[in-house]
Amino acid sequence: FHGKTTLLKALEVGVYNHVPGDGREFVATDPSAVKIRAEDGRRIERVDIGPFIGNLPHGRGTREFCTEDASGSTSQAANIMEGLEIGSRLMLIDEDQCATNFMMRDKRMQLLVEKEHEPINPFIYKVRSLFEAHGVSCILVVGGLGAYFSVADHVVMMRNYECIDKTEQAKEIANQIPLDANDGEGGVKVSDATLTRYPLAEGVRAALHGRDKIKVVDMRKIGFGETDVDLSAVDQIVERGQASTIGDFMKSSASRMNGSLSLRELVESAEASMQQNMDQALGGHPFGGYSE
Repeated sequence: FHGKTTLLKALEVGVYNHVPGDGREFVATDPSAVKIRAEDGRRIERVDIGPFIGNLPHGRGTREFCTEDASGSTSQAANIMEGLEIGSRLMLIDEDQCATNFMMRDKRMQLLVEKEHEPINPFIYKVRSLFEAHGVSCILVVGGLGAYFSVADHVVMMRNYECIDKTEQAKEIANQIPLDANDGEGGVKVSDATLTRYPLAEGVRAALHGRDKIKVVDMRKIGFGETDVDLSAVDQIVERGQASTIGDFMKSSASRMNGSLSLRELVESAEASMQQNMDQALGGHPFGGYSE
């Protein structure tokens, strides 16, 4: 009600250039910033979510986790690890879009479910490690998770769309009600996680009825061969041209997906080529329609 989510949304699109006079002249965000959220039902392919998830039933592993139907917690864990993989230095997180059990466990739940039987290592015990191991900062919008005062460097309160520095007061409160050390960081250390995947072309097929077919339905959905690529949870996409870029990037990069280039290397190579000639880099037609 006071502007927390509005400010975060401004930071989300602060990675883009602004039109003069649009009201965001003073909003500039690290260009590598990514919005992180839970994404129930998404597909996950060989992502190391071990820092956040372990002890799954039947001994199921989480170091190369795969699923066609992720839960809120596993999807949020995968989104964070994929952000690290691609080189993000800033993650933007809104409490309202997160899996509650992923963010923290309250004292009552800790007492009911012993730590050795709990599969989730809450984000609150890992967020500092993201910075210490990888130099990645996090901006969290919270309205109910005051426990994060204990791990925050700065606390800003929004009141009537004005920012008020509450760091000192928040730290005093955190000292009065400290985090439970018995429920601290567990599982794989963030610094030990595997962050590199090497895509193979057979996983990226644009063919439909014998010919390549890429159809941008709208900025939230791409028809890629026989697969529909759902972008509805990618909050930083703001126009249809970005979906066109993604679709043609997938197709043009497939020829180089032979297991020798990592996903990050493929993306960085494409970005470098696009700086020279976007249409040529993506193998498209020279009538525009692309955007970054």
